[in-house]
Amino acid sequence: MTYYISTDILSIDSMYLEAVRIKLSIQSRRKEIVDFLNQIHTILKEDTFDINTEFVFIQKKKKNREFSTPYTMVDLEYDIEDVVERLRELTVGEYSETLVDKDDINPPLLFVFGKNINNKQVYVKLKIKGEINRRVLCVSFHYAEKVMSFPYQ
Repeated sequence: MTYYISTDILSIDSMYLEAVRIKLSIQSRRKEIVDFLNQIHTILKEDTFDINTEFVFIQKKKKNREFSTPYTMVDLEYDIEDVVERLRELTVGEYSETLVDKDDINPPLLFVFGKNINNKQVYVKLKIKGEINRRVLCVSFHYAEKVMSFPYQ
């Protein structure tokens, strides 16, 4: 697997010195995506899967509520079980990009997918936490703010 490091770039103008964070987006190889999806599907499709201990669903509110997870969930009339069901269906063709998780000291990669639900594009960002007790973290599940690209469609 290829690892990438997030970088801060300093921009200087006549009055200010400010740091600008750049989002590091990469395109994973097809095999890496297949491996990630196999791990996700293995966890979510186990007969012993416990949604309360093996799935973490983060629902942050955003300033632009139309692109927030809570708004999307209400609009789609979804609950957490519906989200898990959509994750079980993810394919390589729905893969969009890979990001480095800047909020984690030992940053795992975040895999981004676009899921077409009710003729709307839903932005899905996932990672797996834990070596022994593995959990699926759904970091984002909201309507896409911009057009997504799909390199393996």
